[in-house]
Amino acid sequence: MKFTLAVASSGTTYLSTKFFGGDFADDTHEWRLQVFIGGKIMGWIDQGSVDQADQMSYAPRLADRFYVHTLPLPAFLTAGKTSLEVEIRAMGRLYAYGQADNFFYPMTTASRGIYRAYTHTTPYFTPTADDTYGNAAAPSTRANNDDAAIAKIRTRVLNDQNRMLYATNMATVDAWAYMQLAEGYEWPDSPAYQNPVALTKVCQGIDGRYLAWKKDAAVLTGSDQQWQGFGRVGLFLDRFWDHIQDDLDDDVTPGGTDVMNPGFEAGTTMPSGWHVQGWANKGTASRDTSAAHTGTASLKVAAQATGACIVGPDSRTFTGAGEVTYGAWVKYPGTTGSVDLNILFWTADGTFVGGDHLIHVPGGTTEWTNLQGKVTVPTGATQYEFWVVTRDGATAWFDDVTVTAPPPAATEPIGRRAAYRDMLLGSREYWRQNFRHYTNQAQFTAIGIYQCNRGLALLSPVDAWPEPQAREWLYMAVGLKPWAGSENKAGDKSWELGHDYHVFTPKGLSRELGYVGNYGEINDMLIAFHETVTGGKGAVDDPILTKQIVKLCKTRGYFRHEGEDESGNRAMRLETIIGWRNEHFPGDVAYTQKTQWDGNPLQVAAVLDDPDLVGWAQTQVSDGQLAPELELLHSHSWTRVGLQALVFLKRDLPSFRAKAASSTRLPMMWGQPNVTFTDEVNGCLAVKNGEEVFYASLYWRARSAVNSLARVHLVGPQLERSAVIRSQTAFGTAAPVGTFTVPDWVTWEYAINDANGGPSPLPGGGFPPPGPALHQVYAGQRLPIAQTPPDMDPALGGTTYGVETLLVGKAPFYSFSYAGYYIAMNTTKDQTFTYQCPATGRGRDLVTGKNVALSQPRPVPPLSTVILYNPAERS
Repeated sequence: MKFTLAVASSGTTYLSTKFFGGDFADDTHEWRLQVFIGGKIMGWIDQGSVDQADQMSYAPRLADRFYVHTLPLPAFLTAGKTSLEVEIRAMGRLYAYGQADNFFYPMTTASRGIYRAYTHTTPYFTPTADDTYGNAAAPSTRANNDDAAIAKIRTRVLNDQNRMLYATNMATVDAWAYMQLAEGYEWPDSPAYQNPVALTKVCQGIDGRYLAWKKDAAVLTGSDQQWQGFGRVGLFLDRFWDHIQDDLDDDVTPGGTDVMNPGFEAGTTMPSGWHVQGWANKGTASRDTSAAHTGTASLKVAAQATGACIVGPDSRTFTGAGEVTYGAWVKYPGTTGSVDLNILFWTADGTFVGGDHLIHVPGGTTEWTNLQGKVTVPTGATQYEFWVVTRDGATAWFDDVTVTAPPPAATEPIGRRAAYRDMLLGSREYWRQNFRHYTNQAQFTAIGIYQCNRGLALLSPVDAWPEPQAREWLYMAVGLKPWAGSENKAGDKSWELGHDYHVFTPKGLSRELGYVGNYGEINDMLIAFHETVTGGKGAVDDPILTKQIVKLCKTRGYFRHEGEDESGNRAMRLETIIGWRNEHFPGDVAYTQKTQWDGNPLQVAAVLDDPDLVGWAQTQVSDGQLAPELELLHSHSWTRVGLQALVFLKRDLPSFRAKAASSTRLPMMWGQPNVTFTDEVNGCLAVKNGEEVFYASLYWRARSAVNSLARVHLVGPQLERSAVIRSQTAFGTAAPVGTFTVPDWVTWEYAINDANGGPSPLPGGGFPPPGPALHQVYAGQRLPIAQTPPDMDPALGGTTYGVETLLVGKAPFYSFSYAGYYIAMNTTKDQTFTYQCPATGRGRDLVTGKNVALSQPRPVPPLSTVILYNPAERS
């Protein structure tokens, strides 16, 4: 779509585009509308400081009403002109973690409709009286269906527990899976409750990770370990130490040799751990409680008139070299067809060896008959499958399966105590030398280091650090101590970001390159810190850590605003539009906590005894918004989510339900008192001013230099505006150290991991979009580079420009105005600036609540913010 718009010949002209807030799609149709001028792209396709004209959202931005998104046109293109031709092009969604072949996706449906485009010279756009934006009725309250959602979670968790407990092969399960079984040992509703087999199988799962690690060191940093390393091994030892001493005395095994659930006692319609082979399913199989050799159940298998129905365990079972005996009790009263027992063998690489070893069951046996066989394990075989088979109309019952297989030979026999010590020590030593600095990554790293040390304190005390030394890593990861960086082998800290860099701001926000939306929601990790420290064999009370965790969780409350769900019901949403490294609009539904792979909406309120957090979660329940946020826990099959689903049922739900009612509500809800929250370290603010909420990020996606841009988001019951606007910056005595030239990149405005010549496969500026080459409007523009602390490593935040770096784009002083708000922020610790508000007349100082003369010069001391409001501009 091309059109010509009026522009101002001097100063900044803004382009605002009008959209309907009720247009939305799912998260696979996040189409984008990008602005082009003279055939060049204005800004960047992904996570740019000047972003898209629009990105299709997966929930209503503003139900039944219109909104605008505003972008600044480049002043160097409008200077001396009165009009400018602008083009908007549509493009498909992006896969943020994709590579060159799957980063860009083609469009398959229409973009959000474009209703109007405007140009204006003030950052805030005011439509004319005849320009319809709509008015919607107050949101309704969603009907509560929590019980149905919880029932689905329960079904999912019990299925997971049965599958894990009766799995025949734990060697390949991930850490989230074996911790599910460990948690089940303590949950009365689980079939694993106080069942020693469960903990034995957890050890088998850890054995599998140990053996995999010895073959491939990357297992330590692999996806199921993330930056936590083998921390969950230490967590398991600390939690279950008194129950696993006999298991720890055994050698590491490549896997168990037992058929699980051999008497078919566990299960519902089908015995747990058993299934019909998909390629031999000519019949039915079920758990039958009307017939049993011993116990209360058997396996009934009925074949169709022609064909076979074969049933076996869910996975192959291990065996060593030697002889295997196998058998079962069978009842086969008919004479039609045939019934067999069978055992088959495979090599470690999945090659079938050895053929069938059938035992034929005689027909017409109305009583239970015991059948047994014996076979030598074929050369090279390491796994077996035991089958029961009915064919051609036969129906039979099976019970009390017995398979005795020689134990698999370990390549290098080693006791579990020695192996687990090796895992814990190797993980702790690797991650202390590779500590991460982005907040969520630092937290995973720190908890892994601490959990490994907890395990070592029990398993090998000579290798363990004193508890205070280990807990320092947690203190760094919650902002109680400066982030000291990675250590060398001798234990010397690197201090890569200087001696005064904290991964949380003093005000309590996760700290990176500005305010973090989605990735800033790390309450789940804070709870992991709290529970690991205060629980287990090495439990200690740490009120300082607990107080900090409560503070960090409560600070997130300023970044929830009222909105609607897909059906027009009230829902509090996480503020993401001013978030520097996320592009999901609008933010997820979130009250106390949003649902994540490792967290659930009740987690924080259940664990931390704080009435405010409890009140926020109770509001979510009364709004009917708990059940939708539980969907992930029962619909996502990942073991990581399954572990959280179990923790929700076992700990969080009962604890939350036992809390007293709290009258506290979220600070940004309509009807709550006015409030201002400013965070000068992160360069952001949140303001509740009557019936609207105003968010701003002044340190906005400035990864390489100071860009003098701010991101703003204004929300009211009938209003939503988002914009990138020009700000004014000042340096005072901290003069810039040079300039940065914007490169001709269009996907990202930055490089990752020093991609230009470094080890990363990502090209500088990201992957080029498909089609003809595109060029950047801003290419060649020069921006000032801010000073960074002299003790900061240049590779992370000093002179390595063009790469995503810390602080080089953070100005000492910012000021801007928008929608009657006049903001001045001092981000320094040692300078005082003077702010002269350009508005006249009287207004309100929103920080003090006083009526003031707006144009009066004001000092802005270090780490402080002035927020003035001129209501006349909105009348």
